[in-house]
Amino acid sequence: MKSPSSLRLKDRSLIKAVLEIAKKRRLKLYLVGGYLRDILLGREKDNPDIDFCLKRGAINFGKDVARKLKGGFVILDKTHGCSRVVKRIKDKIYTLDFTDFRGKTLEADLLHRDFTINALSIELEKLFLTKDIEDLIIDPYKGREDLKSKIIRLVNKKAFDEDPLRVLRAFSLAIIFDFKIDKETLKAIKLKAKGLSGVSYERIRDELFKILERPNAFSCLEQLDKLKILKIII
Repeated sequence: MKSPSSLRLKDRSLIKAVLEIAKKRRLKLYLVGGYLRDILLGREKDNPDIDFCLKRGAINFGKDVARKLKGGFVILDKTHGCSRVVKRIKDKIYTLDFTDFRGKTLEADLLHRDFTINALSIELEKLFLTKDIEDLIIDPYKGREDLKSKIIRLVNKKAFDEDPLRVLRAFSLAIIFDFKIDKETLKAIKLKAKGLSGVSYERIRDELFKILERPNAFSCLEQLDKLKILKIII
C-alpha cells in the first residue's frame, strides 16, 4: 500500500461545500468507503464516487446538497435512507451518496459494509485539520491491514445475505486491485452464490464489465466458472 495522502485538491472544494451545508444543519457527517480506500491506495478515478453517512436524515440532506450545489438528485432507497447527488465540475462528474446509519452507531453501520477495505471512515470536519489522514481513520474491522496484505475479506458473515451482488463484487475488486479473496470469504461465496439469481441484470452487468475490462479477466472468469457463478449469472 502506498503512503497515505491528503484529501485530493481537485475534490477538496466540493467536499468542503458539503461539510459547510452539514455544519449549518448541525449534522455530523462521515466520509466512508471506497473513496477513502482509494486515497490510501493512491488510486484516482476519472469520475469520483464519494460516499457519506450520517445518523439519520440522509434523504433530506441530499436534497439540500443538490439544491445548494445545483446538482441532480435521486432517492436510491427510501426504506434505508439513501440518496444520491450528481454534480458536474468541468470535466469531472461527481457522484455523492448519502446514507443513514444502518445501526445505532457508526461502528454498527460499518459492520453492514461489504468488505473490510470498504469499512473505513473519517469524521468529515476533522478531515480538513491535517494533511495526513492516517491518524483520523476509523477502522474497527482492520481494513487497513487487509489493504496492506492485499486481501478481500467480508466484514461480517451476513454480508452476502444483505446484498448477493457482493459475491460478484468480491471478484471485481480482487481483479481491479490485484488482491486475493481470503479463504473464509471464498467459503461463504460457495454457499451464497445462488443468491445472485435474484439480483437485477443491470447490477450484475456493471460488476461483470468491471472484470471484462481488465487484461487478466480470463483467469478471473475461469475461477467464476469453477465456482459455477457464470452459470448463475449468464
